[in-house]
Amino acid sequence: VLMRFVAELPDGYRTVFNLYCIEGSSHREIARMLGINEKSSSSQLFRARALLARRIREYEKSQGL
Repeated sequence: VLMRFVAELPDGYRTVFNLYCIEGSSHREIARMLGINEKSSSSQLFRARALLARRIREYEKSQGL
């Protein structure tokens, strides 16, 4: 379920989330790879985490957890 939620993130959010959280890349490395600035990487990660947290809460509520 969690991987489905990650896959459903907008492309930019998902890319940054995967590079940072799964691959262990720094915001500096991500910025270089994607041609964005470090603040954009950090912002996209923050938004991705917020979306995932909301989806998880909604899922838990729908499952009665």
